[in-house]
Amino acid sequence: MDLVLQSQVFFFISSVGFVMLWILTAIFLFYLIRATNTFSRIMDKIEKNIDNVGDTTKELLEDVRDSAVFNFLFRKKRKSRKD
Repeated sequence: MDLVLQSQVFFFISSVGFVMLWILTAIFLFYLIRATNTFSRIMDKIEKNIDNVGDTTKELLEDVRDSAVFNFLFRKKRKSRKD
């Protein structure tokens, strides 16, 4: 095998390897972008639900504090009057 033929075989093999490497990189980037978009949508939903849970919790605490049972169990201490 002469030197020119060896160099042509080397460049052919390296070109095929380079193209395959870029195809694999493109596939990896495609799935990475999809995963990032999915993660972003999940985070948006979580943020919305956290706001709703916070509002619901505040309402629940107000209802509990206004209830008669809570007021009976945890009475406010009366201030004693010193004359």
